[in-house]
Amino acid sequence: MSFVVLLILASEISAPAQPSKAKSDWVGVIICCKSPAAETYMPAPGGGFELVRFPMKYLDLRVVEEKGEYVAVQHDNQVVWLKKEAALRPRDAIDHFTSVLDKDPTDQRALSCRCAAYMAANEHDRALKDADAVLEMSPESIAWKNNRGEVLIKKKEYQKAIDVFTEILNQNPGYFFALMNRSDAYIRSNQIEKAIADLKLAVAGEPRVPILRANLARCLATAPNEKLRDGKKAMELLKTALEEFKFRDGRLWDTAAAVYAENGDFEKALEYQRRAMDDPDHVKDDGAGARKRSQLYRDK
Repeated sequence: MSFVVLLILASEISAPAQPSKAKSDWVGVIICCKSPAAETYMPAPGGGFELVRFPMKYLDLRVVEEKGEYVAVQHDNQVVWLKKEAALRPRDAIDHFTSVLDKDPTDQRALSCRCAAYMAANEHDRALKDADAVLEMSPESIAWKNNRGEVLIKKKEYQKAIDVFTEILNQNPGYFFALMNRSDAYIRSNQIEKAIADLKLAVAGEPRVPILRANLARCLATAPNEKLRDGKKAMELLKTALEEFKFRDGRLWDTAAAVYAENGDFEKALEYQRRAMDDPDHVKDDGAGARKRSQLYRDK
């Protein structure tokens, strides 16, 4: 994802919706860590927080809760806490890593983090420039190649992104991030059968990532080839994913709507589609498609 990760335990999909947009200056925001070794915390039994070692594998993370000087971020199906002073919102991250690069233009982590921050700020041309620059420094880095592919998804250049991820996977068949991201590019370019194949491999290899199950649910609910559709399995996957997502955005609600429609519950589908349309980022990303689906659900 741009390694971007999306957790509240909800026993039922019909539980009251989490707001699709932030209620604070932090919740819902994509952040980068100042340091690759940022201190991480978990709630202590008696209150407060205790320092714990938690290996971060993503450059950027979504804030799902705020408490005093701490923010919680979703990391796959877990929540971990950071001090606010260690977290950078997109504009702050751009400024911070630019100052780092002013001192050392060869700092590859700073370039990659600024690339992620530019993506979060929807400045995709600048993100691509950073992705190209860091890849020029380390042409064989699969992580930096993967980052470039993520930017191409953001720019809606899906086939170019697929080509990048396919090149990575031809050389490194087990590289999870490329498999996950290629499946997303396949979904967005309506190559659903290929997306399903990638998602099944990705879920088998990394069962702790709820976005994979949500995306697989979407594919099984919407595949143009009816032989690929499986509404019952899609609902099972969706409910499991929603148990693990703390922050629900427009794309997730859009997926929920599609799954309910495939299972014949068009009233529920319209309810979730309305929630999806309340998310301005989702409307900007896929407004025309979301409006078309709304009409299809109204037409049953």
